[in-house]
Amino acid sequence: MKQIIIADDDPAIRDIFQLILARAGYNVTTYSDGEILMSNAFIPPDLFILDKQLSGADGLQVCRYLKDNLTTQNTPVIIISASPYVAKFAEEAGADDFVEKPFRTKQLLELLEKHLNKSITQTVL
Repeated sequence: MKQIIIADDDPAIRDIFQLILARAGYNVTTYSDGEILMSNAFIPPDLFILDKQLSGADGLQVCRYLKDNLTTQNTPVIIISASPYVAKFAEEAGADDFVEKPFRTKQLLELLEKHLNKSITQTVL
């Protein structure tokens, strides 16, 4: 079962992700901020979903940190935000993709599959 870490400071959004992704067969761990990710106090997942607006450490900062870390540099990171203008900043931070809130469940699940399958292919090669 694929492991996904979600960092979002909104408990309702965390609950929505938990519900959607658990129903789709993923194992999900959620955090309310990015501090734990910046301290490496987690088991590396198959994919990260980070909200841009996190308390403590901004989601873009967390993304840069994860992409600079040898343990997580090849793990896909998806940034989510209500602002479409964040897409450019997410790309600059090294994110593998960007999703604008509100999002469609089908769109999110297709995006996850795309990145999870890509990371499997890269691992095999």
